[in-house]
Order: sequence, then structure tokens, then C-alpha cells
Amino acid sequence: MRRIFQIDGDETECWLSHDGSGMILNTPDGAIPCRLDPTGLPGGHELRAKGRVQDVRLAVGPDATFVHMNGRTYAIGRVDPSERLAGNDSGAADDRIVAPMPGVVVSVNAKPGDHVKEGQPLLVIESMKLETSLTAPRDGVIAEMPFAAGDSFGLKATLALLASEED
Repeated sequence: MRRIFQIDGDETECWLSHDGSGMILNTPDGAIPCRLDPTGLPGGHELRAKGRVQDVRLAVGPDATFVHMNGRTYAIGRVDPSERLAGNDSGAADDRIVAPMPGVVVSVNAKPGDHVKEGQPLLVIESMKLETSLTAPRDGVIAEMPFAAGDSFGLKATLALLASEED
């Protein structure tokens, strides 16, 4: 089944298939034979693709999967086509940074009134023993930063809010 994923703010459609010898990741750029094997570490896997072996850690939440590799964490969100068709996909969503799973705030790097640039780290969270840096989705001004380091939060909690572009 084809799925739409959001990776670093960009949407892409992809799906998995099998060719008899293994898994194929089908993307708009082509088919990539791959294999994902658990290593025994919590969330640890070896990803084999394009002749390379890469150690990765995965943390799966209800709305996103976090992939940690090469010292960077990628949040891979799943786009719900039914919400998009119902018209719930509004520009205001770009102003909110929401918790993809419950966790704890490790550090906060911005405060209300701060001007931020797209991609600038705003806070670091920990969920399922995996630290993730959440970044500004666009240039703007921080309107709210309701959590401090050490605070716990729930699924879909607003962790940061940018002022609307009209303000």
C-alpha cells in the first residue's frame, strides 16, 4: 500500500514490496533493494541498502517514526490522507511543533519573543530513550514555549508555537 511520509518538512510517497529475494523500497526516485535486521540493542537495527550497511536506531510512535543514524535524528511523520481530504490540513499547522509521542523535555533553546530561522533547534526531547532535536518549521517569532527542561508532556502536546505570520 502506498503511503505519504513527511521527512524534514518534505512529503514523499513510498511503499514496500517484495521481489522474492527481499524487500524493495519504492520511491519517486526509483526502487531500492533493502533489508532491516534487528541488532539486539533497544531499537537497534542494521539497514542494508545500495551495497552499504548502516547502524540505525528506531523509535516508533503513533504518528511518527524516529530514525537515528550518522549522529542525526530524522522524524518521519505519516500523513493521513483522510484528514487531508476532510480539509484539516491548514497552514496554521506550520506554526505548531507537536509531540509525536509522550516524553520529557531535555533542553529548551528558545523563549517567547525570540526570532528563529527555519531549521533552528528549538528544544530537545527524549522519548523511548531516544533524544530528538525539534526545529523551527519556518522563520518566525516564538509565541509560546510552554515546557521547561525536565517537564513531561503527552502525545500531541504543543511543545512550541510560532506567532502567526499576520501578527
